[in-house]
Amino acid sequence: MNLYLQQPTLNKLKLFLTTAVIAVVGLSSCERSNGTIGAGKFTDDRPELGEKLTFPVISYTTSWDSISTKSPSKVVLGNLNDPIFGKVESGFATRMLLSKTSPDFGEGTICDSVKLRLAYSGYYGIPGDSIHVQVKTLLDPLIDTLSYFSNRNTATGDVVADTVIVLDPFATTFNGVDTLVGYLSFDMDPSYFQEILFDASINGADYLADNETFVESVPGLNFTDIGSGSDIAGYFNLSGAGSMIQLFYHTGETDTVPKVFNLTFGQNFSDPTGSYNTYAHEYTSAQFDLSMMDTVNGEITTYVQGGSGARTRLFFDGLDTLIGKGYSINRAELTAHVVQGTVGPYTLPGTLLLVQDLDSAQQLIKDYTSSVNPTGGTVTRADIREYKYRFNVTRMVHDFVNDRKEVLPVMMLPSAASGNLHRAVLGGGLHPVIPMEFNVYYTKSE
Repeated sequence: MNLYLQQPTLNKLKLFLTTAVIAVVGLSSCERSNGTIGAGKFTDDRPELGEKLTFPVISYTTSWDSISTKSPSKVVLGNLNDPIFGKVESGFATRMLLSKTSPDFGEGTICDSVKLRLAYSGYYGIPGDSIHVQVKTLLDPLIDTLSYFSNRNTATGDVVADTVIVLDPFATTFNGVDTLVGYLSFDMDPSYFQEILFDASINGADYLADNETFVESVPGLNFTDIGSGSDIAGYFNLSGAGSMIQLFYHTGETDTVPKVFNLTFGQNFSDPTGSYNTYAHEYTSAQFDLSMMDTVNGEITTYVQGGSGARTRLFFDGLDTLIGKGYSINRAELTAHVVQGTVGPYTLPGTLLLVQDLDSAQQLIKDYTSSVNPTGGTVTRADIREYKYRFNVTRMVHDFVNDRKEVLPVMMLPSAASGNLHRAVLGGGLHPVIPMEFNVYYTKSE
């Protein structure tokens, strides 16, 4: 009795489930949205990327006029001779700060010696080579509200240090008490610091009352490498512990107790480090000629370098054919491969950035504004000798073809370029083995 009652119920249930499945499949196979990001076909609730289009990339190398280098993450020093990129001259300017305001040294105070110490934050090239460092006084104070650029012609005064020193962050340095590792250290002229600090204190100079007044009267120092070039440039952290100028002094002829007064670069009293980097590139010995780039068809290889060096300019040929079609851009990717044999001792940039060129202004592509859809651009290793950079450029492509309705040229450059010389040689759009790849996945409403 119960069995006869259950059978029709089971049949009705099967019919209902079958109808429901058909309805779901019918809905799932529909294409969603029109002219939006990330919308596409769904099958069994699984998204599909849709149609794939591969566009050729026109790429070639250009130089930078200059970049803003004010308050960089690290200052750079050294004239690096790169076998591929040629020579880059790196220097920096920085203010000095009192570790104690209104110092009182007493009559007869004499500055015996001055030791500069800079904390390494890295290096570029081959450690152990020598550079010829020259330090001069700044004539103009650094203004916090002004911008400072890599091609700045810095006004300088007296020479307060001139020495040949080895750049090696792994070498040991003796500071008079301890043996240190990770510091560049050399002597400076005591007479200059005798005048600006000890004599000024004895004479009651007003500018020692606070650091704001001090840097107006004593603008700071400019560091350059005046040598012919070497295999290394040093990276230094001015605000790191241990970066300072140590002034050793005594007061009176009978004073036998050693004393020290420190000038720092910004790690005391919450004063910001005031500094900027300067760069000058010489491409006469480079393996590429910036004046001979094929800007119509592109190049086989392209180059990027920090420190206002080389950058790669990109055009996406044919992408404008998607303008006005109302396509949903589901995903867009750009991949650039590093040419094998071009790395050696020169570390690759950890990340490359994409900047769209508006002629009068340059800004990061829109993908950088989304935490959900990051751009990528981080170097990855394909195998033991192959490296590549991959960018998610979905929002950029959507903006070009659906919002802006104009495809802009894009530039590729290293991140944190104001404070490093990291560089990479990339396969260009015409490379026969590792060309740049630009793929766009889209769907359209029927």
